[in-house]
Amino acid sequence: MNEQGNAEPPLRGSVSSAVFPEHNRLNSWREIFGRQFLRLDIDPLDDGPFHYHARYTALPGLTVSAGDVSAIECKRTPELIQDNNDDLVLLTPRRGSMLIRERGVEAVIGRGDAIVRRSSEVGHTRSTSGEFLTMAIPYTAMASRVLDIERLGFAVIPRENATLRLLRGHLDMLLDGTLGPASTEGDESVLAMAARHVHEVAGLLLDTSRDNWARMSGRDGGLHAARLAAIRADVARHATDPEYSIVDVARQHGISPGYIRKLLASQGERFSDLLRTERLERAYRLLADPGKDRVTITDIAYHCGFSDVSYFNRCFRQRYAATPGEVRSARGLLRD
Repeated sequence: MNEQGNAEPPLRGSVSSAVFPEHNRLNSWREIFGRQFLRLDIDPLDDGPFHYHARYTALPGLTVSAGDVSAIECKRTPELIQDNNDDLVLLTPRRGSMLIRERGVEAVIGRGDAIVRRSSEVGHTRSTSGEFLTMAIPYTAMASRVLDIERLGFAVIPRENATLRLLRGHLDMLLDGTLGPASTEGDESVLAMAARHVHEVAGLLLDTSRDNWARMSGRDGGLHAARLAAIRADVARHATDPEYSIVDVARQHGISPGYIRKLLASQGERFSDLLRTERLERAYRLLADPGKDRVTITDIAYHCGFSDVSYFNRCFRQRYAATPGEVRSARGLLRD
């Protein structure tokens, strides 16, 4: 382990499995760093040379680390949680993926996604070889910032979450020394301010993810449900664009069109139906609005994302058992 400065925060340094001789590197790392320091049972998942390297920054009430590691399995057992550590830990893969099992629930996260869990809970993760970013905050520092935080077992947050992206940016700046003082002789009030700023962003992330906690207790919970909600929200946001397609959604979320089709199929839905329904509902609201009586039906169709008026009329009648003109006439509107 390499540390800069004295024992006062911020502590900055690096830690690497390379400090141990190659012939007993894994065993030494597992016993000394894994069980004694991290309080984890660590086992490799492949036969290649084991490696772990990370740089870290520690502030009052906050620890951040980033690095790369071999494919490993980690367990926080009933024995190891006796250390009374109740930190909230956020972990996001930058390259690779992770499977987590906790409280009888299983979830898989990929590049850019995140899990948030409590160190006081028994848990089990399996990670591919890759890069990671980790944050640990004392539970007491977050309890006043997040409603119902005592319910948190673990939360899964998809990569497209804007607050998660903001938080990752703050953590990277802390590691680089561009957020908060770069030296170990910084003003303690500045150190506390830097940590508090991260606490606030993390609190916002967790408070807006509380519905996710409940979903995690369901059979189809976790990232699956969170990503479905995000896809539906994007469709609603971009439905008026006639060129909008499943390829655009896939690009936005960093997943394949095939995976989106599979997610929607699990709910008995298709992307084309989802997009068409959103457009039709918008059109219906405009047709039923007396304030839009000067807007032609053709203009409404185009405004709602339809590029073919005949197709719009046919889909509208199939959905509402009435023509657009009949819906408008029912409100006493005369223009067609």
